[in-house]
Amino acid sequence: MLVAIVLLVLGLLLLAYGADRLVFSASILCRSLGIPPLIIGMTVVGIGTSLPEIILSLSAANHGQRDFAVGIAVGSNITNILLILGGAALLNPLKISSALLRRELPLMLLVTILCGLLLADNLLTRTEGICLVVMAILYLWGIIRIAGKSQATTGDQLSREQVAELPGEDAGNTVACLWLGVALVLLPVATRMILDNAIVVGDYLGISELVMALIFISIGTSLPELATVIAGTLKGEGDIAVGNLLGANIYNTAIVLGLPAIVCPGRIDSNAFSRDYWIMLGVSTVFAMICLKKNRTIGRLTGALLLGGFLVWVAILWGYPMINDL
Repeated sequence: MLVAIVLLVLGLLLLAYGADRLVFSASILCRSLGIPPLIIGMTVVGIGTSLPEIILSLSAANHGQRDFAVGIAVGSNITNILLILGGAALLNPLKISSALLRRELPLMLLVTILCGLLLADNLLTRTEGICLVVMAILYLWGIIRIAGKSQATTGDQLSREQVAELPGEDAGNTVACLWLGVALVLLPVATRMILDNAIVVGDYLGISELVMALIFISIGTSLPELATVIAGTLKGEGDIAVGNLLGANIYNTAIVLGLPAIVCPGRIDSNAFSRDYWIMLGVSTVFAMICLKKNRTIGRLTGALLLGGFLVWVAILWGYPMINDL
């Protein structure tokens, strides 16, 4: 059991590191091809924070673990807002000044509502998966268009912060290719370690694949978001912190749930909709309300309430079987 836990944690760390190196190398190679830095920052780096979830959910679906894939998508969204955003705001209040974020908030809610419509029958189909992936592609296209306009004006705070986060120009293509090779080796090894040992740990604790992914795996796959948000918070870059979580939640819903539906359609645990989806929708709505309030600041009190909400959510998941037995 102890060995399985160690290997599970190690796998999550390797997955996060491999995803980071993949984004690092892709950013350098894209820049060498003449792609504008702002577009790289808003697309490659934006998707990069959700890369662990995408890779792991695809691997789980490929092995027939649909509940695991759904748990990663839903759990990561909840974790990003309650745990990561809450912790960041508690560390240092976040000031939101970018108009881009407020334009993306309605889309996040729209994708979340669509997700509920698809999960309502406890069945994932290829058609539903294609719909979600198409939404992700349209979102990406919209981001590229916005990046083009922002590049012309250079007036948006989020745009400037994203460009500043890119790797320096001194890193060459040779270094990028080496890191790309390292990432392509690490990622499949890490996903296999996670999936194999998560089953062992879940069986020992007596919890389902869905709950295992919702609590433990979602925290591990959110490590890139955690690193980015903490870095942005400490630098006073609230737009980067909030923007990365917003983009990650859109990708988590559209791609992390959409691709497994295409690869491995079929029935899923009914709790994914009856219990977990409604929590995700409620948390997403609260997130939107916080970002749209007049003073546009996420303070320490809000952060503490979000962290408290995370603890309540974990308690609900842990105690849900006992509640059903009453």
